[in-house]
Amino acid sequence: MIKLETYPKLAWRRILQAVHLAMTLYLIAPVWSAPPQPQAVLPDDTWAMFTIPNYDAHKKSWADSPYMRFWEDPSMEAFRKHAENAFLNDIFKNVEEASGISMSNMAELLQGQVTLALVPPDEPGDRPIELLALMDSGDQQKALASLLDAVRVRFDEADQPLVPSTIQGLPFYSAKLPEGMLEALSSSEGSMSITFGQAGSVLIMGTSSTLLEETVQRLQSQGGPQLSQQPAFDQAYQKQFRTAEGYGWIHFKPIYELIKQFTAGNASANEPSPNPMSMLMPKPEAIMKALGLEGIQGLSFCWDTSELATVWDFTIQAPENQRQGLLDLVKIESKDASPPPFVTDDVTAFQRIRFDARKSWKNLENMLRDLSPQLQSMLQMTMSLLGKDRDPNFDFRQNFIENLGDDFMTAQWPSHSLTPMDLMNPPQIFLLGSPNPELLVQAFIAASGLLPGGNSVLKERSFLGRTLYSIKLPTGAPMSDNGDAENDEMGLHFVAGGMYVAVSTNVSIIESYLRTVIRQGKPLKSNAAFLEAVGAAGGFQSGYIAYQNIANMMQVYYEGLRTKPETLFEGLLGSTMGSNRLESLDTFLNFSTLPPFETVKHYFQFNVTGNNSDSDGLRLRSVTPMPSKLKQ
Repeated sequence: MIKLETYPKLAWRRILQAVHLAMTLYLIAPVWSAPPQPQAVLPDDTWAMFTIPNYDAHKKSWADSPYMRFWEDPSMEAFRKHAENAFLNDIFKNVEEASGISMSNMAELLQGQVTLALVPPDEPGDRPIELLALMDSGDQQKALASLLDAVRVRFDEADQPLVPSTIQGLPFYSAKLPEGMLEALSSSEGSMSITFGQAGSVLIMGTSSTLLEETVQRLQSQGGPQLSQQPAFDQAYQKQFRTAEGYGWIHFKPIYELIKQFTAGNASANEPSPNPMSMLMPKPEAIMKALGLEGIQGLSFCWDTSELATVWDFTIQAPENQRQGLLDLVKIESKDASPPPFVTDDVTAFQRIRFDARKSWKNLENMLRDLSPQLQSMLQMTMSLLGKDRDPNFDFRQNFIENLGDDFMTAQWPSHSLTPMDLMNPPQIFLLGSPNPELLVQAFIAASGLLPGGNSVLKERSFLGRTLYSIKLPTGAPMSDNGDAENDEMGLHFVAGGMYVAVSTNVSIIESYLRTVIRQGKPLKSNAAFLEAVGAAGGFQSGYIAYQNIANMMQVYYEGLRTKPETLFEGLLGSTMGSNRLESLDTFLNFSTLPPFETVKHYFQFNVTGNNSDSDGLRLRSVTPMPSKLKQ
């Protein structure tokens, strides 16, 4: 039993022992603390970057993804082993022998951030761009050091010793890249070196010693301008990147300035052309101005994964008051973009967008005027002549532009077979909203006069009290063995129905549309999982919804690869090219070992994309829910 008066002395002795033990462990054990985030390591003038901030978490997320679980499914074992062995033996083996780095060991070492960046050169006249890569090994820095030693030994054994150097007191090594590799980045002497070293737990690689030195300083928190101080990047980070699993960003403004300089330099070097038609071609500087790209500050994307879904964001950072040219061409309006009842839940793809097409056409004409007033005049003259052969008083512009609406949609169902005609002509329909679809159809008829054969290619017939028009068009189908195109003509059919002009290359779809029922089945809008994904993507009132049923889309092609790969490749690419492409893939992929699609269908779900634009930028959000059978 401890006496009360001795307790303070004993307590202090125990505390001192604990502190001593902690200090000893600190001195003899490898110490690791997470390096700064990418935006604190990369320089403020970075042109482009991509990062996975936590690669260890990403590996777990990827392993739980539907596609990786599909790949690891027991029914895929024969196909998977054949493919993995072929890739390991024919590709990775050569890389590992040349570098002395085991790909699997390298993957195990990656625990923290993996970051790649493109940075402007140190001095004008040097390489057009510098490369930088950061890979954090977490608490595996000793294993990383051993791996780098193995690489150095491998180069010594190959009689190509690395060139040593010191950066901020740390050892670095340089190796010349093989000739022809990254030629666009090579120096004037025609060669390029990559320098690499280790700073704490981080493997650093780059093409500029100055850039590497500054990077090591930032890793050691020694200051210097950093990417987080770039307003455009910080805006993207705060809005999109903070909790993202991975993200990428392009600083568009300095890149655009380089494009302008390059364009102006080439334009000044060109001599006047003797061709009289050259006066119609716009000047490069006029093209750059008319496109309106100078309003773009940055381009970004990111993704995040949970047990419920994977969400992607794609953004053009362009303030609303600076959108001109292409950025101002189509303005999505906050109107209903839900699928109508005839779009059934077995649809392969559906898309609906709401914008004022008349305003967009005027914006297009304004952009064309800025590009070349002569080209604008030619377009107006051509439009004024359309339809005059049928009716001297016909006004194409009035019938076409003034009757464009604000509602455009398309729906597609799976192809019936692997024949070239079915692959090129799946059941699909396009609907163009119009305040007066009958007059818009007359504009279509007038435009058919521009096709080879003129109005003689246009046929019409009555169906359910409406006039259905058909135009024969060349398909461009792959050539058959005898050199003739298979089914070299395809019909384009259109009709006014409801408040739309319906267009399709499949006449049965047009007829079904006029009957108000295209296919039997439940409406897509009755699918609860679809409605939930739409809500996460931006909602029906966002003015834009795109839906892809990945399972339906894959089924025909998957079964074609499994049972008749030669038919599928020849149908898509033509006999000769298809056979050659199949033969080149046969070494790596044995399609005959794939299991029936029904066995693995549950790994594939659907994808929904919606509009999330605001005053700061144009943004699309894409949501891929976890398949219901895979949810925990």
